[in-house]
Amino acid sequence: MKRLLSLVLAIALCFSAAAFFSGCRTARNEVVIDEDGAIVITIPHYKVGENVGARFFLPQVERFNEKYAGVYRVVVMEVPQDMYPDQIRQLGIQNQLPPLVEGVADEIFLTEYLIPNNRFYDLNQFLANDPATLARLFPPNVAHNTFDGKLFSVTYPVVRPATLFFNSTLFQPSKPIGEMTWDELLEELGDNTLALMTAENAWTTMIALTSMVASQPGGPELLFYHLPDDNKMTDFTNPIMVNAFTTLQKVIQTAGHRNTVGAAFADAANAMFSNNAAMIFNGPWMINDFVEDAADRWSNGFHGDMVYSHTLPGNIGLDNALGYGWWIPANTPPEVAEGAWAFISFMMSEDELERYMLAEGGTTNTFTPSDSFFAAQADHRLLSIYMSHINAETTVVPYLWNSVPGSIADLDFGRLLPLLVDGTLTPEQFAQELTNAARETMR
Repeated sequence: MKRLLSLVLAIALCFSAAAFFSGCRTARNEVVIDEDGAIVITIPHYKVGENVGARFFLPQVERFNEKYAGVYRVVVMEVPQDMYPDQIRQLGIQNQLPPLVEGVADEIFLTEYLIPNNRFYDLNQFLANDPATLARLFPPNVAHNTFDGKLFSVTYPVVRPATLFFNSTLFQPSKPIGEMTWDELLEELGDNTLALMTAENAWTTMIALTSMVASQPGGPELLFYHLPDDNKMTDFTNPIMVNAFTTLQKVIQTAGHRNTVGAAFADAANAMFSNNAAMIFNGPWMINDFVEDAADRWSNGFHGDMVYSHTLPGNIGLDNALGYGWWIPANTPPEVAEGAWAFISFMMSEDELERYMLAEGGTTNTFTPSDSFFAAQADHRLLSIYMSHINAETTVVPYLWNSVPGSIADLDFGRLLPLLVDGTLTPEQFAQELTNAARETMR
């Protein structure tokens, strides 16, 4: 009954979603040709504006448009990151999805709507004529995305664990942070603060929380156990999670930046870029925010050369190779779908994957990068430091948001987090509130 009510509400909200994306409506329903004769592929996406992913993604779109000038042209429409899953869900219910989507709104949307109703192109039909791209994909992820023989989506075949970055002029750890516990890190931080966030979906704070889970006995196993779509974590009252919430509360109350409550990513990043916070939790995609090209974002004497990277306390890194990537909705006209696949194939080309790894870090085992790639990687100070701290002893686990229902990751965690921070909720009460919310969603 709860799911039915949610569906009705989503349908009611679809009118606002349709209005939001009215500018790309024709691109979803018919083939649009620009003045140069190119098929226009209009997609809503969150990697725009101040979003950290925009620094690589938007230039990549420009490179594609230059390569396929007069044939295809990708146009990106801005969507706030925390709105993206819900807008995709609403447009999917309307059968008004754009011609290209990255990720899914949630597991229920995928398993109970998209797959049963065949709302996606089987990407095998494109890979059959594109063996080079097929050879570069991670086989486990291809299997994860295959349903009844149909391939749903394609992801970057790159592993790039999220860790942390710290300002070495504010904080000089006595040893690699990965060799510390969270208590040891707090003790060494002194009066220094952490650039955390509670707004949007509090995703950088959840990076820290994931390592608090994974650094406990049984923590990594718990995260992997709840990775399958049909087995998401709905009980947060187990001792591992309560211990992690207890640590998180202590960390934020002790060392959280003064503007943590209400902070979105831009606020947390600004604290780091202005010498007002000593550390931020993020993935290697942030590395290019610490190079000279990003200096216009720095202030108060901050410089990217001050920044170093270590793994998270407990020598934890976060990544999930079994995710959902780029897919093409079934309502996309065939000629537009061909263009959408051309963009996917372009992103998965060796040259673009090398650019991606240089910009956002990571490694791959599906092809051997060029000599110029390794030379450029060695010349990139922070990227080399990041890669040097990820080793055979590093425990790499899925992000917590991969192991919980989408509603918890996208909404409820961030909504309830301020109450944990200010002490309104104890860690045990916070765990129970998340449990209640998860069980409501999954009914």
